[in-house]
Amino acid sequence: MSTRKLIIASLVCGLLILVAGSAKLLQTANEPQEAPRLYAIGTTVQVGGLDVTVSSLQVTAERTLAEITMDNFTVVPMGSSPLDGWSMLANGEITTPQASSQCVSGVSSVTCVLEFVVAVGTPTLVFARDGDKSQWLGA
Repeated sequence: MSTRKLIIASLVCGLLILVAGSAKLLQTANEPQEAPRLYAIGTTVQVGGLDVTVSSLQVTAERTLAEITMDNFTVVPMGSSPLDGWSMLANGEITTPQASSQCVSGVSSVTCVLEFVVAVGTPTLVFARDGDKSQWLGA
């Protein structure tokens, strides 16, 4: 192949990529997307049928502690743990709870202290259940 044909072929490929990218941009621009909402510590949010509250978030030298309360916990399937669905975004990575201590169960509510790795910076707690997801921004 001659140099001229290679240059023309590369220009055609570049134009095709440009057209495809523009079409994808227009397609995604027309889709309604809700930006994730960050809630303050202490805010109660309904997630997947549960009323979830992050009461406190404390970063110590050894770990990050999050006190959470979940109301309507009776709608959770058998065998589920209060740890299911929780994660924390900190240090540029997503981590799951390492442990749970001091879980107190009421008639339909559970209050636990979740233990995560030590967070550097501002941690964000995430709870996801049944396609719903909410996020709480630490202080």
